[in-house]
Amino acid sequence: MDDQESTTEVNIEEIMQQIRGQILARKTAVSGQDTPVINTEGKRFPPEFYEHLYQAAMIHNQIGIEIHVTKVNIPVIGSMLEKIRMKLHELVVFYVNKSAAQQIQFNTHILQAVSLIAQEIETEN
Repeated sequence: MDDQESTTEVNIEEIMQQIRGQILARKTAVSGQDTPVINTEGKRFPPEFYEHLYQAAMIHNQIGIEIHVTKVNIPVIGSMLEKIRMKLHELVVFYVNKSAAQQIQFNTHILQAVSLIAQEIETEN
């Protein structure tokens, strides 16, 4: 029994590639996309390459900011100042999030391009 266990070799990187692929597939299904942003499987590059691609794919669309306005403790005009600050923050957040949406599209295209290059290199001899 010990001989059989010692001859069976576990390739941790292959297992990690499968896990990454399943996580990305679930994330893709939740976001409504057809295909994952990247391919996490390959043998030609070091495992760190695929780990970086995976990490980038996990966060490439998490850009944006939320409104955060602190309370103004000035009697009489405090509530009016808060409303003005809130409207200014809403305006800034609107334009920043528009820019963030464009950045997300760019990030997606760059990740897909890098993934396609990696796949092409994997298939070459």
